[in-house]
Amino acid sequence: MLPQERPHERTTALALAAALRGQLSEGRWAPGAALRQAELAAEFGVSRIPVREALNQLQAEGLVVIEPNRGAFVPRHSPGEVDEIFDLRISLEGDALRRAVPQHTPATIRRLEAIQRELDHATLPADWLRHDRDFHETLYAPCGRRRTLDLIAGLRRAVERVYAARLSPESRREGWHDDHHWLIEAVRNGDAERAVALLRAHLEATRRLALSSLALNSLESDKA
Repeated sequence: MLPQERPHERTTALALAAALRGQLSEGRWAPGAALRQAELAAEFGVSRIPVREALNQLQAEGLVVIEPNRGAFVPRHSPGEVDEIFDLRISLEGDALRRAVPQHTPATIRRLEAIQRELDHATLPADWLRHDRDFHETLYAPCGRRRTLDLIAGLRRAVERVYAARLSPESRREGWHDDHHWLIEAVRNGDAERAVALLRAHLEATRRLALSSLALNSLESDKA
């Protein structure tokens, strides 16, 4: 490969990793599914080099598993792993929120309210996930702890795909609506402890959804 081609291929790999990251979070592939380089290269109209780089990046984030001589696969999470991820999320997100509440301003609260309006009117699971992700990122951002925020984002991506396909108006949409509005109210009032308590209940409900979805995915896989 010529040296002048490297920046272009690196940019392509970053863009491809972002696209695959979103599709993985939205549950495009079932746990254990193979991510074949040739098929992805053809789908995205690129060579295998940026596909390989993108998959390596996603492996570093824990979103795919690359096995020697076999290729890349969507990881299978056990109930214990999902439990551990949510324990970590509750700890890290609670700490980030506690630090963020005193730093929120009228402008950041207006941003939260705007995102929530989008979430309230979303009709597709992919849109709910995207707006919910934006809401939580905006909720924690004033804490100013970049490493913590990066860890939170990675943990979230690791479990989103587990329950993405199970999202429906009957599953978490109503809960998201109420939880988020209460969170905004607590932030507006500067009540960090109430905000953290609400967040913990919010994440516990999502944990239950994830574990239920995992059990259903496993049952369907056994029947297939």
